[in-house]
Amino acid sequence: MQTWLAKAQALVMSHAKRFRWPLVGGAVLLLAVSIGLFWYVIAGGLRSTPAVANGPDEEKREVVVGDLVPRYLDGVFVPAGEEAYAPRAVIVENHPDARPVSGLAAASLVIEAPVEGGITRFLAFYDATTTLDEVGPVRSARPYYVEWARGWNASLFHVGGSPEALDLIKSLDGFVDVNEFAYGASFWRDRRRAAPHNTYTDKERMDAVLERKNATTTRAVEAWHFIDAASSTDRGDVDSISVPYGGSFSVSWAYDRVRGVYVRSQAGRPQLDRDGLPIESENVIVIKTEEQVLDEVGRLRIRTTGSGEAVAYRDGKKFILRWSRAPGKPVKFEAGDGSEFLFTRGRTWIHVTTHDAIFGGFEG
Repeated sequence: MQTWLAKAQALVMSHAKRFRWPLVGGAVLLLAVSIGLFWYVIAGGLRSTPAVANGPDEEKREVVVGDLVPRYLDGVFVPAGEEAYAPRAVIVENHPDARPVSGLAAASLVIEAPVEGGITRFLAFYDATTTLDEVGPVRSARPYYVEWARGWNASLFHVGGSPEALDLIKSLDGFVDVNEFAYGASFWRDRRRAAPHNTYTDKERMDAVLERKNATTTRAVEAWHFIDAASSTDRGDVDSISVPYGGSFSVSWAYDRVRGVYVRSQAGRPQLDRDGLPIESENVIVIKTEEQVLDEVGRLRIRTTGSGEAVAYRDGKKFILRWSRAPGKPVKFEAGDGSEFLFTRGRTWIHVTTHDAIFGGFEG
């Protein structure tokens, strides 16, 4: 306001000098202009339009921090130019003979879903810059893992696959597929383990094969939006999650309120990677869908498109959601009022369930 008044006063004085007005007349005019400008400011004439207040979640969302920007895959801040690298997806098995597995602790996103025989298998997504000494054991593809990988525009690393999965891969234009049967040098066999639980890959081999396939310029999909973790005083008290897949595949998560992460246990004990790192996540989601048995082996078709029920856990709190997915797109999550669910920056674990007996405990 003082700046505007000073400019007005200077303007009046210049006119007074130019036209040689009497001193009293100039003073009166100067006083009148000053009073007018004062009331104009008080009335809001010079105020800028106020910003619309954001909701509590929106207030925590950040777009840029210095020279860093949020990575599309997990919202973690990275140097500009590294946010949209296409992820690498690896199918990792969960058979008891394959435990402990390698590389899950380093994954930005893991989707766990049932396969034949009542066991589960993981689709682990990694950013292109993540250091990976070993990931595995790598196992065969199923069509629903292919569909999820495609939704994130990820390259897919696997060892063979079901007939339906392999047919689907062949039909997808531009899909970056790395099958051990075609790219054996991109994997290795660990002699300390018996086949088929002994196939691994790593970042160096991933980089090499994607360079050879001219797939290093592929961009990631911005599937979700992220917010900063809740402060220690704003964290909830929902401190345990149980996913009863059955037998040694049943999972539980314990919320560490001090660090703001969920710590995974499987078969009643904390789950560690082969290198001893615990498996943790900032976000845990359970979704409900349907399955269909395809053949006498028991292979499944799992519905990955359309929509369904979901429950999310973040910052020690529980959220009742809906999931949805269009063909070729990533899974989306929204609240009952249609608003987008915002993830805490960091890792996300999605449990896929196909039985009411498993999902029923999450609805309350």
